[in-house]
Amino acid sequence: MVTLSPTRAKHVIVVGAGIVGVNCALALQARNFKVTIVDERPPGTATSFGNAGCFAISAVAPVSMPGLVWSVPKMLMDPLGPLSIRWKNLPTLAPWLWHFWRAGTAKRVEAIAHELSTLLATASQDYEPVLNAAGLTHLIRRNGALYVYETEKGFADAAFEWDLKFRNGVVAEHVDGAAIRALEPALARGFSNGYFVPGYSHTVDPGQLASGLADHFQRVGGEIRRARVEGFVFADSSPRALRLDDGTELGFDQVVIAAGAWSKSLCKQLGHNVPLDTERGYNTTLPEPGVELSRPVCIAERGFFMTPMAMGLRIGGAVELAGLDAEPNFARAKALLANGAKALPGLNTGGGREWMGFRP
Repeated sequence: MVTLSPTRAKHVIVVGAGIVGVNCALALQARNFKVTIVDERPPGTATSFGNAGCFAISAVAPVSMPGLVWSVPKMLMDPLGPLSIRWKNLPTLAPWLWHFWRAGTAKRVEAIAHELSTLLATASQDYEPVLNAAGLTHLIRRNGALYVYETEKGFADAAFEWDLKFRNGVVAEHVDGAAIRALEPALARGFSNGYFVPGYSHTVDPGQLASGLADHFQRVGGEIRRARVEGFVFADSSPRALRLDDGTELGFDQVVIAAGAWSKSLCKQLGHNVPLDTERGYNTTLPEPGVELSRPVCIAERGFFMTPMAMGLRIGGAVELAGLDAEPNFARAKALLANGAKALPGLNTGGGREWMGFRP
């Protein structure tokens, strides 16, 4: 986008009305482009609706890390563990898994962490003017985040990851069991080590944040078109219009594909074979949890987050590789909720709303 100028591209279409697409549209709009967002769903109602709500400034370590491949068989032995693969999807997943494995070399991990740290270092500050302009600062909490470990081995095994973070500018404080209980008294007493990340922030309603930004985009002149993109219309070998599911064509000078996990097929039509698949994530939001947390808490060895939200406590995470079409396996959400109950004695698990989303 930085190469565009209003004299070269007067009308830009952003495909995707999630948090990424809406922010792309706002950034282009601020640079005096005419911008249209196209999505078949209302803004912020897909992956952006049910996520953990974290501005994860410390997440500079890539998922594919040196030695991870040797841990995969153990993780897969538990069908409700932190990683699951629907084996019928393996032929489709194989090329992506190859790229994923190759990204986990020591050299690539160092490079990726550096690039991620550059992107994330100013993420919270970059959001400030956007949130202020949209009147959405009331949806943000700046209480940091807490990562906790149940075992000494788990804490020791995470040393490389945290060292990688520290070398890339992440600020975090080691906390022992007493400090953990002081920060979050509701947590079980078995957590003896962890890290507190003071610069972390979170939103109490991810869906409202995305939809609120989309409303602001429209208030300042942007257009949102509810339609499914079927493909592109080309002229002189260049894409010049979207072909929509109602048979109409929508012209553009430039197009941004920000459709998350659904972007792969659209990019392929434009000649880009992007190694993209989806990590399906599950959660349960409890309206009356009966316990309180002040900030997002990651139970690191079990791979899930617990985030206090306006609508209750959200407990979720883990990774399921099953593509876009397989039916949800909400036993995974129930397993995460059971782990949450172990971490939070006295948790009221009744009345929860289960959700599954597609991380790109």
